[in-house]
Amino acid sequence: MSLRDTIAGARSEASQASGKPAAAPSTAKKGSSKKSSANARPAREKAASVRTASKSGKKGAAAKTSMPWVKKTKEQKEAEKAERRKQREEEDFRSQAYQVLLSQNPVFKRSERIWWILLGIGFIATLVSLALSFMFPITDGDYSTPQGIASIVSLATAYLFIIASFVYEWIARRPVRKEVEKRLQGMSNKKVAEILAAERKAALERKAAKEAAKAEKKAKK
Repeated sequence: MSLRDTIAGARSEASQASGKPAAAPSTAKKGSSKKSSANARPAREKAASVRTASKSGKKGAAAKTSMPWVKKTKEQKEAEKAERRKQREEEDFRSQAYQVLLSQNPVFKRSERIWWILLGIGFIATLVSLALSFMFPITDGDYSTPQGIASIVSLATAYLFIIASFVYEWIARRPVRKEVEKRLQGMSNKKVAEILAAERKAALERKAAKEAAKAEKKAKK
C-alpha cells in the first residue's frame, strides 16, 4: 500500500468516526434568489407600477401631439380652428360691450370732448407752423422776423397741446378705462349680451326718430 492510499483511508475513517455526512454539491442556480424576491413582491405594487406606466404613456402622447413638428390629424386641426374661432368671437363680444360701457359713462364722454379739443388745437398749431415755414422760409437762421416768431410760437403751441392731450389721457381717461374694464370682467356672458341688445335697441330707436324727423320736415315743405 502506498502512502497516498494510507492518507485517503485515514481521512475516510475520520469522517465516519465524526458522523458528519459528506457535503453535497450545490445545485441552486445563481438567479434563483433574484427570481424569488421578485415573485415575493405583492400584487398591489405590481398594479401600481402598471398604472404609473399607463399615466406616463398618456402624458407622453399628449406632449407629442402638442409639439409643433408632430403632424396633427384633421379632427385635431378642426377642433383647434373651432376653439380659436370661439375665442375671437368672445373677444369681439367683450370688446363691443367695452365700447358701449365707455360711451354710456358720462365722465368718459366729457373727458373725450376735452381730449379731442386739446389734440385738435395741437394739430392745427402744427399745420400753422408748417405753413409759415413753407411760405416764409428762413435761410439765414434769423427767427427775429414776425414770420419766424410766429412759426416758433405756433410750433411751441403744437407741442404744448399735444403733450397736454397725452397727459390728460393718462390722468383723467385711463382710470375710467380701467374701471370699465374691471366692471366688464366681473360680468357674465348673459349680462354682456343684455347690454349689447339694449344698445342695439336704443340705436334703432334713435335711427327711427331721425327718419321721422326728416319725414316731418319734408311734409312741412
